[in-house]
This record gives sequence, C-alpha cells and structure tokens, in this order.
Amino acid sequence: METVVYALPFRLFIGFLLVGWSFILGWKVLFRDSFPNLSGRALWVISFLLFIGIRILYAPDREQNIDTSTWMATALTVGKASDPLYTLLNYSDGRPLAVLPLAIAELIGIPLDYRLTDLIGVLLWCITLWLFGRILKKYLAEEMTLALIWLPLLLLSMVWNDFASFNTEVTGNLWLILGLSGLLRIREKPVWAVAGIGFWLGCLPFVKFQTVPMGVVLGLLGVWKLYQARRFSALPALLIGALLPVLLLTAYYAGKNDLDSFWGDYFSNYFVYSYTTEYSDLSPGERFSPVRIVRYLLHSYQFFLYWIGIFGAILVGLFMQIRRPVLVATDQKERFWFGLIWLVASFYAVLQAGNNYTHYLLFLVFPSLFLLSVLCSTFDVAITQKIILVILGTVLAQASINCFFRKPLDIHPGEPLFQRISAEIQNRSQPDDGLVLWGYVDRLHAYSRRPMGYRNSNAFWVYYPTSTQAFRMKEFLSDLEQNKPRLFVDVMTPRISMFADKAYQFENYPLVKNYISQHYQLVKTIEDVRIFERKPAAITN
Repeated sequence: METVVYALPFRLFIGFLLVGWSFILGWKVLFRDSFPNLSGRALWVISFLLFIGIRILYAPDREQNIDTSTWMATALTVGKASDPLYTLLNYSDGRPLAVLPLAIAELIGIPLDYRLTDLIGVLLWCITLWLFGRILKKYLAEEMTLALIWLPLLLLSMVWNDFASFNTEVTGNLWLILGLSGLLRIREKPVWAVAGIGFWLGCLPFVKFQTVPMGVVLGLLGVWKLYQARRFSALPALLIGALLPVLLLTAYYAGKNDLDSFWGDYFSNYFVYSYTTEYSDLSPGERFSPVRIVRYLLHSYQFFLYWIGIFGAILVGLFMQIRRPVLVATDQKERFWFGLIWLVASFYAVLQAGNNYTHYLLFLVFPSLFLLSVLCSTFDVAITQKIILVILGTVLAQASINCFFRKPLDIHPGEPLFQRISAEIQNRSQPDDGLVLWGYVDRLHAYSRRPMGYRNSNAFWVYYPTSTQAFRMKEFLSDLEQNKPRLFVDVMTPRISMFADKAYQFENYPLVKNYISQHYQLVKTIEDVRIFERKPAAITN
C-alpha cells in the first residue's frame, strides 16, 4: 500500500483533489450562489472527509514524534491499571486530560498503534475545527468561514512531521475552543453553568500546563462579559469553578498523603521547564525576540507559506486599521482586542520554554484565525474576498509543495534493534508486567505492549541534572519499590536513545546502582542494550 500512495501519480492525484476542492471553495467565496447543488452542510462534510481520508491514507504505523509514544505508553498503562484514576493522574507526565482520549480507547479494550492514535488525533481536530467554525459563522458568511477553516485542514492533510502527529496540543486546542464556545454565551447562562465553564477552564493545567496563559485570557473574557451584563453575583461562581479542579486534586492527594507528588509533577517541574534556563540556554530576551519568532515560524519548508499567508494578512489588516479605523461596533472592538490578546498569550505560551518544537506552533492556529476573521468582518466584502483568496492561494501552494515532496517516513536506523529488544521483553514478561526504561526510547512500551513500571515512560527526569532531580530520584526509587516492575532495560545508547551520554549511565547514580544490584539481575545483553529481570525473591518482598 505504501508503494502505491507514495508513487508520484497517486500523490499528483491527491494534489489534484485538493486543488480542485480549494478552487470550489474559493469560487464560493467570490460567488456564493455558485454550485447550487452543494449545500453548506455538504461543503463542510466533504471538506472534513477529504481531510480524514488523506490522513488515513498516509498515516504510518511508525513513530513520527517521540511524544506520541509517551502518550501511548500512558494510555496503555492506564488501560492495564487496577486503579485507572490514580494511574491517569500520576503516570501522564502532568497531563492526564490531554491523553484521556487515548486512555479511554485502551480502557474499553481497543489496543492502540501509531495509525489508530493518529486517527484519534484527526477526529479531535475535526471536532475542534467544526466547533470553531460555528463560532466564526456568527461574524462571517458561511462560505468565508469554511474557506478559513479549510486552511488548517489543507495544511494538516499534507504535513508529515511532528506538527501532524498526535500530541497534547490536539486535546489542548479542543479544550480551549470548547471553553471559548461556552464563554461567548456566558451572559445568558445560569449560575451553575457559569461555574461549569469556570471548572472547564480550571482544568486546563491538567490538559497541558502551556495552555494556562490562554486560559487566563479566556477567563478574563468571561469576567468582562459578566461585568457588561451586570451579573456580579455570577462572578464568584466563575472564580470558584476555576479553582475547584486544583482544590479537588489537592484534597485527593492530601487524602493519599502525597501532596509532594502533586506539587512536583504538576507545577514545580513545569515552572523549571518554562521559566529557567535548565532546559534551554536562551535568555528571556532571546526567547521572545522578533528574530527568533520569524525563524521559528518559517524554519520548516512544510508550513512556512501557511504562516506567511496567515500573519501576512493579519499585518495587512492591522495596518489598514491603523490608517483608517473601521472598528465601530462595540462587539467588533471587543472581539478584536480579545483576539489580539489571545494571540499574544498564545505566542507567549509557545515561546516561553525556549524550545523550537514545531508542535508548539499548533497553539497559534486558532487565535490567528480568530483575529483574522475579526479583521475580515470589518472590511468591505470585496476586500475580504481578496484577502481570503490570497491566503487560500498561499496555503494551497504550501500544500502542493508538501504533496510533491512527500515521502515515506524514514525508518529509524535502530529499528532492527528495537524489534529484537521488544521481542525479548515480550518473551520475558507477561502483558501486565511493568517495564522501566533507563534512557529515552518510549516506543519500546508501544512495541512491546508493556505498561510503565515508573510514572514516566523513560527515566530522563531522573538522570538529567536539574534542580528537581533529587525529587525525581526519590519518586523513581519509590515507584520501583511499590510497583516491582519485572524488567529494567538499560537503553542508554546513542544508537536508539535521545540525550544518551555515558555520564547518564545508571551506575553513575549510587542510589539507582545499589537498588538495581540488590533487586535485579542481568539476563540478556542485545548489542549494547542490557535487560535486567527482577530477582524472584525481590518480586514477593
């Protein structure tokens, strides 16, 4: 099948479909009464089906991004856990709600592979973009709204790096858009529903800590709308609802006498990651410099034209507003300032950690389209049509480039070694036996279908020198003693592990070395990978 879909004639056929459909949508923008047999609903359905179909065709059953393997390992572990709630909260790297869709699949007996995980991400994208389209339709004509929604659909159909794979930004965006959908109608909501919206926003730190700046902006929008409606009695409900998730989890962890884990896993670690130089050498000035922003947006040939089209149009619209302000209606001004602040907060969230991971850029998709829609709603129809068509042409050019250069995902040079290790893991353990990896090779959990024996899918947080290392070391040894994972696999080799270094060998950490020596025995060496099995006496003790 891979030979067929990546053959040039087939790729050109896919490109022809996308060009043809883009032409139809663009024509509808110019002449809304054209193609009368295609109703608005049909246009939406066909657009999403094209997106889903192309992504299914090109979804590889291979790791596109190591983070996907991390979330698959979490879901697998939750699915096999005797206490799924505790496991989801503690074995998800502080992002339990982000991986909840995958965990549900495993809990109901659907074993995940990379292709199915990608499909779940695609369906979440469709839900998010459909909801977002319903928001934009309140301010723009339907054909213009669909053209704007088609832009990310078109791009995401044709990218194949970590920008496309399942990651926490997918669930994070869905959570934000669902929250925004409720906030836009918050004036008419009863108090209990206002509290529910606040609760939804308060859950954002447990979806992905990076969404907090955007959640604060959304919360302030809710406060503003309630203030405008003079519903002062509902303001405490919004605030209490927002605080409730943290309060409930604090009570949960206090009941388990484990508040240190709650603070360390959910907050302390991400503060260090985002606001110090322990994981990035960039200073605050360098992280937020205009030069870095431009380089970050344009550093990959797979999506640079997309951002040129979107942000080029936004800059043109802002320039036109400065020259001749046309934001007259109060609600237009409100949407404009909200969209602008939301976009700034999203840029802050993307840039703050100082890492140029392309999947972070997914948080810019919705605020940029929202601000663009606000600007378009203030222009004459003819100007709006031209702006949308120019962007559509730019993104279509990007999709065409990707279509032409699309190639099968490279097979990792260590793939034969991965397979041999996975086979040995399966041979020496049962499906419910825990697995601990000393190194950064999360895919071995997915390949071997063995759950995590430690609350992270790899030991990176334990051996990497940061200010939280002592806490992580204590947590690591505690998990090993409590879970008694059957296998401890030393994969600290640059052939297959990220951040591999001799300085990170487990023998260089006396506490780990002593624990492994006491409770485990070496049973197999495959090239430079060592597999340790827990001693029989150590399993029962």
